[in-house]
Amino acid sequence: MAATSAPMSGQARRFTAAALIVVVVVLSVWLFGRAEPQPTVRVVAAAEDWPAGREPGEFVTVEMPEASAALFVTADQLADRVPAVAVPAGTVVSRPMLTDSVVPAASDLSATLLAVAVDPSLWPDPGPRAGDAAVLAAQPGGCATAVLPVVVAGDGTVVVEARPQLAAVLGPTVWWIWESPPAGWPGCPAPAQQPHEGRSDDADGLN
Repeated sequence: MAATSAPMSGQARRFTAAALIVVVVVLSVWLFGRAEPQPTVRVVAAAEDWPAGREPGEFVTVEMPEASAALFVTADQLADRVPAVAVPAGTVVSRPMLTDSVVPAASDLSATLLAVAVDPSLWPDPGPRAGDAAVLAAQPGGCATAVLPVVVAGDGTVVVEARPQLAAVLGPTVWWIWESPPAGWPGCPAPAQQPHEGRSDDADGLN
């Protein structure tokens, strides 16, 4: 007679099913639980100090995991941008560090960047923005010593760019500042020139 296997008891069937589940879980962890290499992208790191309000300086690109690099700037995102704050060499540049560029490509490299405090009562909400025309005056509502574009707008302060001769006038003084209307703002009259000592204009025509 052919031998027949004895039917498995209920307890044996439960142990067998549990063993199969353990085997499947172990195989799944081994096959699918291995760490996949994360995709990386190249982002910008400053290779030298970048002054605020100037075109970006020398930079290098470094690889970062794509999930983290979404916070940082890639080389193609630097076009038409300037640093909104000074960026030390070695910094990985993030989007908040940059602002839209209002510095022309042929800007005088000898020009000076001046920070000027803004009185909120003179510049209402939403406040100054890069590209706005700012009136600099010795007193509120007074004549304009200069009307300059805002390069960078910060919290309570704006940065404007002035050529060396004007910067020498603006630098040592505290200025009031507000947004220039579209039609402009009256400028201050030029100081009267003093006659040269020891010279008479009437005598120039005499023999």
